[in-house]
Amino acid sequence: MFKSVCLAALILNAPAAFAQETISEAHPMQDGDQWITDVVVTARLPGPALWRVRKDDSEVYVLGAMPVMTKRIPWDSKRVERVIGLSNVLLTAPEAKGGLIGGARLLMDRRLPLGKKLDEVLPADLSKRFYTLADAYGLDREKYKKLSPIWAAATLREDIYDKAGIATRDPEKTLLRFAKAQKLKTKPSGSFSVAKTLGRIDDFSTQQEAHCVAATLDEIDFAIKNARAATEAWAIGDLKAVQRLSPDSALLACLEGAPSTKAMLGQSVEQTVGAINTALGTPGKSLIVLPLSALLTPGGALQQLEQQGATVTTPSL
Repeated sequence: MFKSVCLAALILNAPAAFAQETISEAHPMQDGDQWITDVVVTARLPGPALWRVRKDDSEVYVLGAMPVMTKRIPWDSKRVERVIGLSNVLLTAPEAKGGLIGGARLLMDRRLPLGKKLDEVLPADLSKRFYTLADAYGLDREKYKKLSPIWAAATLREDIYDKAGIATRDPEKTLLRFAKAQKLKTKPSGSFSVAKTLGRIDDFSTQQEAHCVAATLDEIDFAIKNARAATEAWAIGDLKAVQRLSPDSALLACLEGAPSTKAMLGQSVEQTVGAINTALGTPGKSLIVLPLSALLTPGGALQQLEQQGATVTTPSL
């Protein structure tokens, strides 16, 4: 059950994690219009992009998370480690809440009806593509054949990324390690109900499920090809390159078809703003690591905080 809840969290975090962003030098960028933002980055400093949100006597340092990152690519963490040394708390991404009922529902929803197999419910060409990709990474076909299409696609994605050395929870895991070493308190910036937000996915039509699977396979292909370059761009704060090289959200497109998930998608930014404002209510310094899309998308967390009177800058550390 725990693995199912973790996989659900992976799916539900996809809307925030699989977005693309651009930044401006002095005026908004003209390419990537969906990610144009008024947040201005004034200098290229060592390491990944880092923002400081300041109000009165409080400061919150914000590090944007990549959607996927190639493991073991070195990056200059000195600025981040200095911030950890100055901070009162490290705030991480919202956590998934399953519960016994929700976990049981997930276990039922993730499997096909008795007697059905994945290659029988997917179109023949899509089933062939799915299993060809699994075979290319030496994965056991038996693992997927009784899973429902969306769960099968999400599981395949997780398995291939693991084989390819691609992480979906960095740099948060790295920061948690830094925080532990410096005895810094950590806590999630919010939570959401897995069962509630996934409750209507089983109402998807066969065509919708097939679309989700195909889009996820496209995403995997793109990420495998570009993850290393995207990670290297993130490591030097080149967010324009991150935008170009990061995969679109296949699972986001699927989830937007489920009415019960739409409120959750909007809550990601809302919870981020709330978490930062809570931290700003305590004198001193805090560090938060969250998906870049929740931070930089028009109407996102950083823009909302500016509108509320906070000052957002790039810190020189």
